Amino acid sequence: MSTHPQYPQPVYPQQSFASPPAANPFADQPVNPYASPQQPGYYPQQLPQKPSPFAGLWREGSILVMHKLAPLPDICVKSNEPTMQRITRKLQWHNPLLALTILIGWPIYVVLAIILTKRATIQLPLTEEWIARRRRRLLVAWGVGLVSLGLIGGGIALAAQMDDPGYLALMGLGIVGVLAALIGGQMAVGMVRAKRMTDEYIWLKGVHPDFLDRLEPWPYRI
Repeated sequence: MSTHPQYPQPVYPQQSFASPPAANPFADQPVNPYASPQQPGYYPQQLPQKPSPFAGLWREGSILVMHKLAPLPDICVKSNEPTMQRITRKLQWHNPLLALTILIGWPIYVVLAIILTKRATIQLPLTEEWIARRRRRLLVAWGVGLVSLGLIGGGIALAAQMDDPGYLALMGLGIVGVLAALIGGQMAVGMVRAKRMTDEYIWLKGVHPDFLDRLEPWPYRI
């Protein structure tokens, strides 16, 4: 009979991200794979396998579905090329049908929007090329906006000096330009757009198809 003492075998946490949609897919594990090491040998002893860089990410048609706690990999979501650069995006979404409450009154819409809007902050990986594109689009939007404000100011000045109704066309063109600049600027800043959001998940539009092809299909019906 062996005289060597018997020690219990170590139990390693199982990596699984197939938890129900209502749960955080990273919270079911005894060890958070994205936390900083807490003791020597943390990773080799407790996480013998490196988590997939696509954990917590899925595709649903042309939409990227991601858990709010899942970090995006070092791959540009617009070009599908490797990158180490990221921009911070603060996303907001509420059900579009909520806009119907404007028919009842603006104050009601504003209050409901504040209460029901879902929010999330993500680090969006982009290549230098796409960051430069974003910067150029923002400059164009600013330029159009400033010129449009000048047209509105010119229309107001003409209205004060003469009775010619032509100033109305000038002011109308300026207003249209300001709206176009606001919309274009928002699109330039966004790069991607939240199509839907819950307390745990985000549906993103505008992601490169080849990036989506790397992902598993979205398995839930929510």
